[in-house]
Amino acid sequence: MSVENSLKHKAVNGVLWRIAEQGANQVIALVISIILARLIMPDQFGMVAMLVVFTAIAEAFIDSGFSTALIRKNHRTQEDCSTVYWFNIIIAIICYSILFLCAPLVADFYGMTELSPILRVTSIRLVIGSLVGVHRTLLNAEMNFKALTKFNLCGAIISGCVGIVFAYLDFKVWALVFQSLASTIITSVFVWCKVKWRPSFVFSKKSFKEFFGFGSKMLGSRLLDTLYSNIYAITIGKVYKSADLAFYNRASSLTQLASSVPTSILQSVTYPTLCKLQDNDETLKNGYRRTLRLAAFVIFPLCLGLGGVAFPLINVLYTDRWIYAASLLSIIAFSSMWYPIHAINLNYLMVKGRSDLFLRLEIIKKIQGVAILCVTIPMGLEAMCWGSVCSSLLSLVWNTHYNGKFLGMGIIAQLRDLFPTLLLSGAMFVAARLTANALGNGWLSLVCAIAAGAAVYLGGALLFRFPEIEEIRNIRK
Repeated sequence: MSVENSLKHKAVNGVLWRIAEQGANQVIALVISIILARLIMPDQFGMVAMLVVFTAIAEAFIDSGFSTALIRKNHRTQEDCSTVYWFNIIIAIICYSILFLCAPLVADFYGMTELSPILRVTSIRLVIGSLVGVHRTLLNAEMNFKALTKFNLCGAIISGCVGIVFAYLDFKVWALVFQSLASTIITSVFVWCKVKWRPSFVFSKKSFKEFFGFGSKMLGSRLLDTLYSNIYAITIGKVYKSADLAFYNRASSLTQLASSVPTSILQSVTYPTLCKLQDNDETLKNGYRRTLRLAAFVIFPLCLGLGGVAFPLINVLYTDRWIYAASLLSIIAFSSMWYPIHAINLNYLMVKGRSDLFLRLEIIKKIQGVAILCVTIPMGLEAMCWGSVCSSLLSLVWNTHYNGKFLGMGIIAQLRDLFPTLLLSGAMFVAARLTANALGNGWLSLVCAIAAGAAVYLGGALLFRFPEIEEIRNIRK
């Protein structure tokens, strides 16, 4: 078997295991969230959501782009891995100490004193997770997604049960905190036992300098992305009620099931694969073009389908006290659908080691996004969501710029490839929404709306012989 075919075989197997993991994880997470949403009030979900940005920023510092650099290096040494390992632990302890001391300030910012102990306890998982950061990276680099699948599923099931038990015992917001901690502890133990690599007591200045040159720019990009991804949560938590933040997060998390999760599957598999082919531009171009078309074929209808059935879906799963989330979901779906196209385009810059260009694009897009956010804040929550749609479309121009320059795959070429899928997905959205509006927000409406949307999309794809169908058949074989 040739090197390219061997990599393709690993990539396909990796995708299948990642689909199994993420699919099962998301089903479990969805079931658990439905149960918890019936036991815990929306404002308590909002309290936890207010703190996510702080732990997310800390996680970005702990990693500092080193895991991406470690995967990219085809001939990593014991010194390389040990250097990254000790760096992660030291930064994790520093970040936890800062969050512990600053917790009262965070509580004062939101005007909710109960947030201080919640942040201090939740942040413990940063230190626990840092103990297996390199171990996870090695599993990803070796494309051992089968092991990760098993560990994450066990963690999701056990921690979910922990959260439900504490919620049933009326621990309220602390049920969500204990669930998060349990998940980190369980998966960390499994990963540590599985990966036989152990750190040496060494710290190589040479390895650190090499990884920092690449990783520092990735850190800057990730920090910008983390801040921007959570700026809506910060703004909503500060300007509006905590319940409004819970509605927004519920809508956002559902669209992530259809966009971010499938995209992360593709990225986790294609990045280490394409890194091994980084010197062959023609192979990269063909790989990225096929990945873009396949991602759009799967994710566009998933996102727009969620938007089409938003009202009966929210009402059936979470009860009518969460119904405002459906209005937000209908809008956010049009923004989230473009996420895989953004991510896959940026993936090219990481494969080529151009973290400088990656950072430049992130700065431009975040300035643009913040400007749009500032304009829409006074107009209300729904206007803010429409602003995110505009920002996503404008970002498409920036993210496709360097692919157009280096690979001849600019925005026009990509939209030409994606237009049939986009058009058919739009028709599916209309069919699902009209059906849902006609039948109300019950079970019958949800089932019929899903069936109508699926019939339009799958029927159209088969009728017009979309090439992505054949691509999926080949992957299946």
